[in-house]
Amino acid sequence: MTEFNKDLNLRIAYAHFPPFVIVTNKNGSLVLSGMMPGIINSVVKWMNISSLSFFREPEDRFGTWENNTFTGMVGMLYRNEVDLIMNPIMAKSSILEFAYFTNPITIEAYSVLSGKRSEKANLFLYFSALDTVVWYYIIITGIAISVTSAFMFISLNDLPHTSKTRVFGEYFWNLLSYMLRQNPSNKFLLLKSKRKMSLLIQLMVTLWMFGVGILVMTAFQSLLVSKMTVYKSTPIIDTLEDLLYTDATVGIAPFEIQLEDVLENSGVDVYEKAWLKIKPNLMSWGKVLADETIEDTEEGKYCILHGHLILENRLSGFYKEKAHCKLHLSKNYFFPFPLILAMQRTLPQSLFEVFNLGITRSVDSDIPGKYFKPALQDSTMCTSYSDKTLKPQGLENFYGVLLLWAAGLLCGLVTLFYEITYKNLCRDSVFRGF
Repeated sequence: MTEFNKDLNLRIAYAHFPPFVIVTNKNGSLVLSGMMPGIINSVVKWMNISSLSFFREPEDRFGTWENNTFTGMVGMLYRNEVDLIMNPIMAKSSILEFAYFTNPITIEAYSVLSGKRSEKANLFLYFSALDTVVWYYIIITGIAISVTSAFMFISLNDLPHTSKTRVFGEYFWNLLSYMLRQNPSNKFLLLKSKRKMSLLIQLMVTLWMFGVGILVMTAFQSLLVSKMTVYKSTPIIDTLEDLLYTDATVGIAPFEIQLEDVLENSGVDVYEKAWLKIKPNLMSWGKVLADETIEDTEEGKYCILHGHLILENRLSGFYKEKAHCKLHLSKNYFFPFPLILAMQRTLPQSLFEVFNLGITRSVDSDIPGKYFKPALQDSTMCTSYSDKTLKPQGLENFYGVLLLWAAGLLCGLVTLFYEITYKNLCRDSVFRGF
């Protein structure tokens, strides 16, 4: 490295913003840790820069353009109070006028963090234990076996042509009703028949009883128990569009990330409408990522818009602390952008080029990955967490069973009334014949 680097006092601005820069107070002294202090220390050591001065932004703000000047860390760089901002920032043309931009440290994108809604017991929970297609196949198979058996029964018995239609209807109805209660009559199974074709009827009914009665219904019972005791969860908010169609959940974001630059006047209808709902609810990043806010997010009061790397890091800490998690981090990222470092333009360009080369070498050696990978693993455990505790059952869990029982009872009463009426009509017609 060039010798003039030894005489350089590099002034560095920083703010507490995990996981990039973490500031802790140990015995009255501020200690820096995280990804960026590690990278900066590696680069300045490689460049032989021995003198460093660190300046913390009092409010831990990146900075915005306010009252004809920049605020925060960007303002410190703008006023030439520092030479470098340690925290990665989003590249903007207005900052480029007084700062050099390094190669990207990493690629960030905005995401949505929301709570998860547990599936509640409903009227048709009993039926949803099996897929609708399975129920269709059971019904179609039962009807097909009954119709086929009825045709075979008629063909195996010499009946007058005028009686075939009546016998077919009676056989179909009786066999189907017997099959549903899985106790078919010997009369309809033709167990005493010595004709080989009768074996086919017995085989079909046996397969029905084994396939539907044992396999399907056994699986149905076990699936029903799990469905009634372990509830499936779905995200409350997964996209910006979801946010537009609800008033129960409030979209919040830290004002430091300047989300208005992305959403407002973007030309994307969903972005602009979402910004109108988010704008009144901007908070400091500390409040947005506080435990109380995260817990309210779990309950569906808020959804948080932030960079997904920041959210993954926060979920990692939250899960370690709480040992439970009812949160969903959307994979529908929007507006990906590079995170870069800004360096004072008053410094020699040759110094910046060497510094930028050092940053690139550090990134290529996957130092960012070393910090982000553990947070990603922990956040994945958080968002994939589900409560496996068996829930006690209430009456609402059995509405579907009661409905099925009531429907069966009603059908039975209607059928009984029909059969009584039919027999009375047949008896009256016989009497009139005499």
